Amino acid sequence: MSQEDRTERRPENLRLSHRSRNRVQTEHGQSKERGHTVNEVPASNRRAALESQPTAGNQQPARRQPTARRAQAGGAGQPVRGQHSTGRRPMAGRQQASREGQPAQGQPSAGRGQASGGGQQPARGSQSRARKPSPRGSSEARWARWEEEKYRRQKAEKEEQQKRKKVVIITLAVAVAVLALALVLWLIFGKKEDSSKPAAATQEPQTSGETPMDDRLSDADFPFTVPAQKQEAGTAQTAKELADYEGYAVHYPVLGNETIDEAIGQRVDDLVSVFKKQVQSMRTDGRTRMTMVADYESYQTGEALVSVKFNIEKELPQADESGAQIETYTYRMSDGAQMALSDILKEGYLEFLSGKTKEFVQTQGGTLKEGAAEATEASFKYYTWNEDGLTLYFPGETLIEGVSEELSCTVPMEALSEYLAMDLAGNGQETQAPVSGKVDPTKPMVCLTFDDGPKASTTLELLDILEENDARATFFVVGDALKGKSAEAIIRRELELGCQVGNHTANHENFRKISDEEIVAQIEGVNDVLKGWGLPATSTVRPPYGAWNNHVRDVVQYPMARWNVDTLDWETKDPESTIQCVLYDEVKKAADGDIILMHDIHPETVEACRTIIPELKARGFQLVTMEEMFAAKGIPYEAGKVYYSSGDIRTDFGE
Repeated sequence: MSQEDRTERRPENLRLSHRSRNRVQTEHGQSKERGHTVNEVPASNRRAALESQPTAGNQQPARRQPTARRAQAGGAGQPVRGQHSTGRRPMAGRQQASREGQPAQGQPSAGRGQASGGGQQPARGSQSRARKPSPRGSSEARWARWEEEKYRRQKAEKEEQQKRKKVVIITLAVAVAVLALALVLWLIFGKKEDSSKPAAATQEPQTSGETPMDDRLSDADFPFTVPAQKQEAGTAQTAKELADYEGYAVHYPVLGNETIDEAIGQRVDDLVSVFKKQVQSMRTDGRTRMTMVADYESYQTGEALVSVKFNIEKELPQADESGAQIETYTYRMSDGAQMALSDILKEGYLEFLSGKTKEFVQTQGGTLKEGAAEATEASFKYYTWNEDGLTLYFPGETLIEGVSEELSCTVPMEALSEYLAMDLAGNGQETQAPVSGKVDPTKPMVCLTFDDGPKASTTLELLDILEENDARATFFVVGDALKGKSAEAIIRRELELGCQVGNHTANHENFRKISDEEIVAQIEGVNDVLKGWGLPATSTVRPPYGAWNNHVRDVVQYPMARWNVDTLDWETKDPESTIQCVLYDEVKKAADGDIILMHDIHPETVEACRTIIPELKARGFQLVTMEEMFAAKGIPYEAGKVYYSSGDIRTDFGE
């Protein structure tokens, strides 16, 4: 085999290392730079050299040992110029050239740094070492695994960073929300506290060691001071509710008469309801004292009458709502009916009481306030009856100039004897004289009733017609209409003319379609307005649309007024049609004991009354109120009953 063939077929492990290729010795003993041609040792000689190299014991072959120096070719063992030790293993099987340039074939390697026999340096590194192929596949797999692991770590770190970022964002959002809520609460409550600071600053400074005065309520804030001698009738009961800064206590009597006790209980509930509404509307920081204390006086007149007087004291932030108030109620013991002065005294009693009041003012050495003792029912709306006579009450600043205390005067029973229309010494039965000196029970009578007012442009004109004809009517007023500027003056004039003011609810709601609580609120809404004006509450109710049933009857604690003659004036708005109905209709025309329904808010109705009222008077009818008619006929007018006419009184709706 030729030298070229051997060169082409040399195994991979016999290729020159990068160090050997950089500098190798040529045939002529001169070094050549990398890239020049180098004669290779024949394959046969390389194998022989490998096989003939001695090994000592278990010593590894010399090809495993790194060479410290390269063997030099030529005599005297001089190193080849330009060669140096690299610290790497010698290339296996590389035969060094001799100094003469001849390859030393078959000569064994003398090991690291050893010379051959005969003084001739053997060629270092002549022993051929088989170089293992680089495990490229394994390295690439490890590299791929390392890259994959690195990617997973980076991905995990990125996800962790995103999680931390989300946590930070959520934490910041929660902190911002909490700060915003705190700001809102401070704006709401902090300013209220700030607004109270100036008032607190005006208080006297406290000395060191003193505790601030506690304004919380206790039982001591709700005293009952009425002496026992002024509580002649009934057993005392108390309705009470006490909180830190808000509370009420109402003392009231239980008389043993079911009807009267129900009426008094209703009045107590009304007092509490009104107070709670006031507290609700005036409450600010929850630490303002708001109280109501109501005590009572009770008096009895034989077996005829029982009177109850409430003394009400309120402490509220609004000055016009605070202070003392009084309410009085008189009941007939035989049936529990509430009695007005006009039910007990005969005609002319108002002038008599006016004179007695003026005499009382003179005894007090004061100046009578203008209009305070006029001969009207409004001047004597607070009173009680007892065995001694009639006691009249006047709240502060209402009777004598400059007197802020409540005043009272008693008219002896002997002085009232000629005006009494009831036997107060007996069981309270009416005398044979006409009731209130106005109604003759022997003559026919009808009740004209007017709903939905008052209305200034029509009601005042109707009152003029009634006054001109010495007639009275019953006006069922609506709370919404009482909001008018002239409403109070109209109601006062109705009472002055002897008319009756009935209750047509606050907003004209159908009783059969609302709750029990709403029914009560609708009724008492009207009473609250009237009492706010210092006028008596209503004593009869007309349910809107005439709607009632047995349940409504039980909820409404007042006698309910219906009608048996419906003029339909609200629908026709025709004076002639209304006149025809009341005076000439064969079925509907007025008869004794009838209750006639009209509406004082329509000018057509007022126009019809210009004919109806004088014509009824001409036919011999007395035009009276609801209470007057039933009292004159001896028919109890009481809660739990529905009055269609004097001959049609119902207690069962039929359902």
